[in-house]
Amino acid sequence: MGNAGSGRKPNIGRNSMKPLYKEKYPHVFAPLTVGKKGQVTFKHRIMVPPIGSQGDIVDSHHRLNRDGVEFYTHWARGGAACITVPMEIPANGGHRGDLVLDDEVDGFIYMHNLQRPVHMYGTKTLCEIYHAGCCMLPWPGYDLISSSAFMYNGRMVREMTEEDMEDVAKMYVTAAADAKRAGFDAIMLHYGHGWLMNNFLSPLSNHRTDAYGGSVENRVRFPLMVIKRIREVVGDSMVIEIRMNGNDRAEGGITPEDAAQQALIMEEYVDMFHVSCGTRLDAHARPKMHPTCFVTPGHNVDGSVALKKAGVKKPVGVIGSVHSPELAESILAEGKADYILMARQAIADPEWVNKVRAGRGKDIRPCIHCDFCVDGGRRNALTTEVTILNDATFDNRCSVNPLVGQGSARVRAFRFNGRKRVAVIGGGIAGMQAAISAADKGHDVTLFEKRAFLGGQTAIYPEHLWFKKEILALREYFIHQVRQREGIKILLESEVTANMISEANYDAVIVAVGAEQAVPPIPGIDGKNVVMAWDVFSNEDKMGENIVVVGGGSVGCELGISLAEKGRKVTILEMGHFFAPKSEIAERMSLEEHMVKNGVQVHVDCLCTEITPEGVAGKDKDGREVFFKADTVIISAGSRPLAELRDSFRGTAFDVINAGDCMGPANIRNATDTGWCAGNVI
Repeated sequence: MGNAGSGRKPNIGRNSMKPLYKEKYPHVFAPLTVGKKGQVTFKHRIMVPPIGSQGDIVDSHHRLNRDGVEFYTHWARGGAACITVPMEIPANGGHRGDLVLDDEVDGFIYMHNLQRPVHMYGTKTLCEIYHAGCCMLPWPGYDLISSSAFMYNGRMVREMTEEDMEDVAKMYVTAAADAKRAGFDAIMLHYGHGWLMNNFLSPLSNHRTDAYGGSVENRVRFPLMVIKRIREVVGDSMVIEIRMNGNDRAEGGITPEDAAQQALIMEEYVDMFHVSCGTRLDAHARPKMHPTCFVTPGHNVDGSVALKKAGVKKPVGVIGSVHSPELAESILAEGKADYILMARQAIADPEWVNKVRAGRGKDIRPCIHCDFCVDGGRRNALTTEVTILNDATFDNRCSVNPLVGQGSARVRAFRFNGRKRVAVIGGGIAGMQAAISAADKGHDVTLFEKRAFLGGQTAIYPEHLWFKKEILALREYFIHQVRQREGIKILLESEVTANMISEANYDAVIVAVGAEQAVPPIPGIDGKNVVMAWDVFSNEDKMGENIVVVGGGSVGCELGISLAEKGRKVTILEMGHFFAPKSEIAERMSLEEHMVKNGVQVHVDCLCTEITPEGVAGKDKDGREVFFKADTVIISAGSRPLAELRDSFRGTAFDVINAGDCMGPANIRNATDTGWCAGNVI
């Protein structure tokens, strides 16, 4: 008869064990309740901080559009405890893509289109409010204002009056009221990174002698006034988080101890503190703000620890290259912070939380700290001081995740046209991404690689460089992905020809044969003292003490740093006006920092004219002859596509698609992007 009417309760879960993720990461997946009334409970401790875009997620009135809803909902679907949307004041402060929530354009109504799907996943929403101050972009026509008068980026910044402070405070209050009406669960006030409020808090930029400068109490006075005004408007029903610098990472700036005193003063009116670091006002601090591959993971923990030790009772979060679940768990377990914020890793893989919960750590697509998502392809066309090359795209991009910022549009652009047999020639990043994308569409894929291993250029020298561990992680990620997919057959040590591919009658062929080292026509380049860049570490024991690197791109700079760290005297010659011209600003600054630290000499506008057994002859920018003694000369002149091999596969199938460096040597972003497109278009 069954159990009906028996009075017995089903024995569901009585003897069940904790889920594996709760056993392994109990602190990461513990809920967090905040607010004076405990009004907001985050379902775990991994949160997504402000991530904005540059025009592709808002309409002409700066209202969130359909792609914007998809852009932010992706993190909610991926399991994040919260997502944060940035809002700049004044409304048209110059940063493309920032949202407007005011009555004039009914922006708050459009924002409700985001609240519904995000809240459906149990994810909370935060609205970040910030004033760029001296960092406002040039075209809006506003005065550049800050705590004190100084020159920034070639423009004079005006010291704020008390009238200015009243005007700015009103902007903050209005924005906070709009955020509350738009349905946000909390407000984040950005008080770090060289924005306006950080200019008041930091002695690096605050040189005032009145009631708003000098002591910690005085420097906090205006930022605290803004918090109080906002609290009066939103009441205790809304959570307020402060994003602050735990350390400016600049001489004369905020220290962890200073930050702790600031937090203690603000704590009465604040529900959460989010500790970051770095400032736009110091070139060498910028790479810490968006940490490059040279920066230690979890490097902001000194700031969060300082707040906790000083007696801050409100939850303290920390951000800064905390990308592994193991590191996040240890920080939380040791009481160094109460929650973790994850930006660039969340961009690289919005499914991070879900994958950790499911025990799929190897499936997490790792961030490589290239900072293209921060500076790449957007701001470089806006301000000449940010990057060297101008190839702006004005949308959010990621070097390892081709779907970021344009995912919904891209997915809609492709359709499945029936199962096909696909050959992918080349097992580098582009080839592996193409194979993954094609297999995920349901195709049968055979991946050919002529060498005994996968990885392409990522398998050449990154394993020898301590600061390239993220590249190694990305290589292992791709290898794991292609090996675990049932639809991919991998054939190593398989150097195929066009005839072989043609005879196999594939429906589509993806050519990702890569590139080879470029050998410039320099007299003496075939000398016994010359080593090509890709061959450095297999010949390292044969190199002398004095080394000249011909070519100051990122590879040349990285090799120079590595060899100098081992005690060699290194000189880099670059024929262009800049070293590492294709690197993002933070990466270039990190390269400069470590070259200076290790005594690497860099000569730009220096053309190499001849290599001799004694060294390198050249000409400087004025045409004067120069000579650099060298025991070993390293040629780092980039690469060139294997065009002849690439073109040999034309006509071997109805669809023949090129991907990666064989189209033109570029970077990992190009490899993943072209590989993804190649795998999806067939």
